[in-house]
Amino acid sequence: MSIKVAVGMSGGVDSSITAYLLKKEGYEVIGLTMNIAYSSSIKDAKKVAEYLNIPHFFVDLKNEFEEKIIKYFVESYKHGYTPNPCVFCNKLIKFGLLLEKAKELGADFLSTGHYVRKVWDEERKTYLLMRAKDLKKDQSYFLGMLTQEQIKKTLFPLGELTKEEVRKIADELGIFVANKKESQDICFLPDKDYKRFLSKYLEDKPGKIITEDGKEVGYHSGVFSFTIGQRRGLRVALGVPVYVRDIDPNTGNVTVTDREKVFGKEVYAVNVNYPSYFPEKRELRAYAMIRYNMKPSPGVLKIVSEKEVLFIFDDPQWAITPGQILVCYLDNHVLCAGIIERK
Repeated sequence: MSIKVAVGMSGGVDSSITAYLLKKEGYEVIGLTMNIAYSSSIKDAKKVAEYLNIPHFFVDLKNEFEEKIIKYFVESYKHGYTPNPCVFCNKLIKFGLLLEKAKELGADFLSTGHYVRKVWDEERKTYLLMRAKDLKKDQSYFLGMLTQEQIKKTLFPLGELTKEEVRKIADELGIFVANKKESQDICFLPDKDYKRFLSKYLEDKPGKIITEDGKEVGYHSGVFSFTIGQRRGLRVALGVPVYVRDIDPNTGNVTVTDREKVFGKEVYAVNVNYPSYFPEKRELRAYAMIRYNMKPSPGVLKIVSEKEVLFIFDDPQWAITPGQILVCYLDNHVLCAGIIERK
C-alpha cells in the first residue's frame, strides 16, 4: 500500500519540485493549492500538477485567512506592534487547516517546499526542526510555532538541497516555473504598501512624535504607520538622522532617537512554543534570531515560565521589535519561538 502525500502547491519552483521529488520516490502524490487572498499563482499550480500528472485540488480558505491572519495583522499594527503574518499562516493555515484538508483526502502526510530539515532524535524520541543545508534559504525561522504533531505529519524534501540544485532539477525537467521569480513579499501585500492596506481597516488616530526628553518634534496620523528602527517617512527635521525607538499605542507617542540607542541586548518573548521538547535547564547558551534576514547570534536563554522567555544576546542587536518573532536554536535545531513583547 503506497503512502499518500498532499503537497501544498503555490505555483512556484520550490513546491513544484517538491511534488516531483516525492512522486519520483514512489509516493502517491496529490496537489493542494490554497485560495486565500490576492493569489495569482493558482493557474500555475494547476498547470504544474497537469505536467506532473497528479491530481490537483483547490482549497478555499479565504474566510479563515481573513479571520485568523488579516485580523491579527491589522490588530497588531493598531496596537503599535510589527507582526510576522507568515509565521502564523504556517501554524494556523498551511500546517493547520490545509493539513486537515489533506487528511480528509486520505493523505498520510502534508509536504511543502520549505527549506528546512525534519530529523528524528532517537535520544529524545522526538522530531527536530533543523536548519536547511542551504543556510541562505533556510526557513526554519518561519516554522518555529509548529507543534510536534504538525511536524510528525509533514515532509520537507528540499531540506537537503540548495536553491541552485532545485532550479537545476527544474531546468532539466523543462518545467515552465524553473526560472520563475521568487516571491519575497507578504502574499496579501504584493505592492509592499502596508500603510495603504491598513488604511482600509484602521481610522487615523493622530499622535505626537517626540524625542527621548519629551520634546515634540512632529505629528503623525496613527501608530500603525511606524515600526522600531524606522527612519524614512518620519517627516521631522532635527539636523541629524533619527530613528523610531518606541511606539506607545496608549498615548499615541512615537519616540525617536539616535541610531546607537536603537540597539539592545535583551529580548522578552511571550506565547512561547517548543516544537520538539521542553529543555531540562532553565538557563542555557543558545543562538537566536529576531527577524528572518539575520544570522543566528549567540547569547543566554532564560526560561521565565512555560510561555515566557528572556534572551540576552552577547552583542547588541539592531531594532528589537515587539510583535516580531524570537526564534532560539540549539545545536542547529529550533528550540523555541515566541512573540517579542514590550518589557
